[in-house]
Amino acid sequence: MMDALKPEPLKPEPFKPEPLWRTGAVLVGRVIFADLLCDLLETIGCTVIGPAPNVERGLALSRDEQLDGAFLDINFGGDYCFPIAVSLAKRGVPFLFLTGYDDVEIVPADLRHMPRLRKPFDLDELTRIAAYTFCPEAAPGMPQRQN
Repeated sequence: MMDALKPEPLKPEPFKPEPLWRTGAVLVGRVIFADLLCDLLETIGCTVIGPAPNVERGLALSRDEQLDGAFLDINFGGDYCFPIAVSLAKRGVPFLFLTGYDDVEIVPADLRHMPRLRKPFDLDELTRIAAYTFCPEAAPGMPQRQN
């Protein structure tokens, strides 16, 4: 009888901010990974542009689309995404790097301050770092991004 009166332990709800952006780009080189990331972003309320299959298309998206944010896979189908990152930075579009690399030296020095998300990651981790990058006021407990 006493067991029936014990309250259920509280399980923390996963962090889920309001949609992080209206329009964002997924610029990654691997199709399976891109599809997974697009699905995850749509789950948290994002409208996704892309994915881009190569650096050339990624550069076009970074120049021509109205973007609120972008995810860049460092290894973009055998090429590096850094020209896309520079294009986004010039337009003031926030972005974060996705990487399987441990070595931060692979990133050009002028881009090393940008947030990185290490693969593999889960939805909660993606949501938290994306909120920090694209909507810092919606990310409680995270340091405020320095522009």
